[in-house]
Amino acid sequence: MLYYHTKMKHNALETLESNNEYFIKGFSEKNKEPEWMLNKRLEAYHFFKESQMPNFIYGLDISLNADLSLDALDIKKPKSEIKIKNANKDVIIADYKEMLKNYESVLREKFMKIAKANGKFTYFHNAFFNNLVFVYVPKNVDAKEAIEVSTTSHDAAFDHLIILTEDNAQVKLVENYESKTFNKNGDKKDDKNGYASKIVEIFAGNSSKIDYGNVQLLNENTANFTIKKAIIGKNSLINWIDCCFGSRITMSEVTTILNGDNAATNNYGIFFGNKSQQFDLVANSIHNAPHTTSDILTKGALSGSSKCVYRGLVKINQNAFGSNGYQKEDTLLLSNNAVADSIPNLEIDNNDVRCTHGASIGRIDKEKLFYMRSRGLNEKQATKEYVRGFFEPLIQKIQIKNLREKMNGMIEKRME
Repeated sequence: MLYYHTKMKHNALETLESNNEYFIKGFSEKNKEPEWMLNKRLEAYHFFKESQMPNFIYGLDISLNADLSLDALDIKKPKSEIKIKNANKDVIIADYKEMLKNYESVLREKFMKIAKANGKFTYFHNAFFNNLVFVYVPKNVDAKEAIEVSTTSHDAAFDHLIILTEDNAQVKLVENYESKTFNKNGDKKDDKNGYASKIVEIFAGNSSKIDYGNVQLLNENTANFTIKKAIIGKNSLINWIDCCFGSRITMSEVTTILNGDNAATNNYGIFFGNKSQQFDLVANSIHNAPHTTSDILTKGALSGSSKCVYRGLVKINQNAFGSNGYQKEDTLLLSNNAVADSIPNLEIDNNDVRCTHGASIGRIDKEKLFYMRSRGLNEKQATKEYVRGFFEPLIQKIQIKNLREKMNGMIEKRME
C-alpha cells in the first residue's frame, strides 16, 4: 500500500490503509469536492489495493525491468507546477477548483469517462490525482494561437487534462512535461526516484479540429505512466504528436475513438532512448462509424542498452464500412545492446474497408553511411545526418510549427 508519512511502520498494514483513506478524505475536504468525487476516489483506492501489478513481459522476445514500487511513493508531496500560455480570448481554461465551482456537471460527466479506471495505474491515478486542467473551446471558435501548457513534476505527480471542443471549433495545444531537478536549496535532485501519472481525455464535437502535442522530458529516475484518449464526432480531425525523450520507464497509450462519419485521426509518435531507458508504447484507432480514417506512424531510435516495446491496433467495427486504417512503426537501433519489439495488430469486422500495417527494426545502413563519408563527412557527422533523415518524414507531418522546430533540436541534442 501507499504511505504518506515516513515515520509509519511498514508492517502496520491496517494503519497504512486507514491513513491513506484519511489522506484522501482530508484532500477532498480541503478542495471542497462534492461527495460523488470523494466516493469515486475511495472506490478507486479500494480497487487499487486489490489489483495486481502488471508483469511487463511480452512473449518470448522482450521484457521490461519496470522495478516500480508504488508502495514507496510519498503522496503527500506538493503537486505539479503548471504554467499556461493562452492568447485566445474565446478559449476557457480552468484549474480544478474553478472547474468544481463553475463546471461541476461537465466534470462529473467527463472525468475518467474515456480513460476508465480498470487497472493498477488508472485506479492509482483516480484515487490520488491532485491537478486538473480543463480546456473548453465553444462552438465556431477558431483558436489560432497554440496553447502551451508547461508542467513541472515533483516526486509523485498525478495530472489530468480534459479538452472539450464544441461543433466547428479548432484548437492547438502543446504540453511540455518535465521533472523538477532542483530542491528549494538549489541542489540537484535528479538522483531521486519519482513517479508521474498523466491522463488526457479529449472530447471533440462535430466538424472540429484538434492538434495536440506532448513533449516528455522527465528525468531518467522517473517512472512515467500516461494515457491519452479522444472521442471525436462527425467530420472531425485530431492530430496527435507524442514525443518521448525522458524518464526511466514510460508506459504510454494514445487511443482515438472515431464515433462520427468521416472522422479522422493522425497519430504520430517519436521516441529516442539511451542508457537504460525503457518504453512501452501503445497506439490504437477504434473505428465506430462509416468512412473513418486513421493513420498511425511511430518512429524511434535506441542507443545504449535502452528498450522499446510498441503495440499498435487498428480496430474496424462492423458498422464502419468504407473506412481506411494504416499503421507503421520503425525503430533504428544505434547500439548492439539496444532491444526493440513491434507488435502491430488489425481487427477487422467489415469487408468494405482498406487496412494495412507494417513494422521495421534495423540498424544504420552501412552503404549509405559509406556514401556520406565518401562525400567528406566523418563517421559521427554521417551518423547524425542518417538519424536526421530517419526522423524527417515524420517531423514534417507535425502541424504545429514551434513543436516541429523543437523536435529537430531535441533529436540533435540526443545525438550529442
